Amino acid sequence: MSNYYKVVIIDDENASAKALVKELSRYPRFHVDGVAHDAESGKDMIMRIMPDLLFLDVELPEMYGMELLAEIKDSVNWSMRVVFYTAHDKYLINALRNSAFDFLLKPIDKKEFEVVISRFLLDYESKTSLFDKHEIINADNKESSFMVVLPTGEMRMIKSSDVGFFRYASDRKLWEAVLVTDEVVPLRRNVSAEFICAYNKNYIQVHQSYIINLDFLVMIHDSICVLCPPFENIKEVTISRKYKKNLMDHFCIF
Repeated sequence: MSNYYKVVIIDDENASAKALVKELSRYPRFHVDGVAHDAESGKDMIMRIMPDLLFLDVELPEMYGMELLAEIKDSVNWSMRVVFYTAHDKYLINALRNSAFDFLLKPIDKKEFEVVISRFLLDYESKTSLFDKHEIINADNKESSFMVVLPTGEMRMIKSSDVGFFRYASDRKLWEAVLVTDEVVPLRRNVSAEFICAYNKNYIQVHQSYIINLDFLVMIHDSICVLCPPFENIKEVTISRKYKKNLMDHFCIF
């Protein structure tokens, strides 16, 4: 094991990245090996440096931090911990701390930072095995959550299990998540069907314009997905020939 921990920072704000570097300088065992200000160079830096600890801004210009992790998860085969940080509300802290991630608010509070560093040391040094890729993004966990930026600019955590289906709004050129609360939450325009399906194994595309959560599928009748409550009155989710085999492979056991 190296005498120090390699750190990479990905943040599009130069000032906050510098503040984080300064804060880390108080801890001799942590060495900042790279700072990136955009997602693409950040991904390259992660794969080249193979950091022990990654500080990742939640909202980069090109994508969310969670999206960045989803794109590299199959290539990360070393032990790495992730700390998200952002200027958004504190309610996100507990939500993310219940997952594999830790969380910091901008501007950085020294006491909070000490907690994160202590947690990292305790967690990292207690594990000898390589980092499980599924800890990077909890794609198979029904209780996992994802973040959505609302039109107001606020960020919201949505449980994967609360989504009945996704539909593509062609007039707005984006995907929408239809929730058990009857809410319709728009996703960012750069979120593709492939990304949605890769995020959770229960999200299956059944039509060019529809992705369902298999947990809500009751039966298939006349190429229409019959969903369980609270979506029992939804008749719009049809299955196209292109996606039928994929759905049957996932839905049919016997």
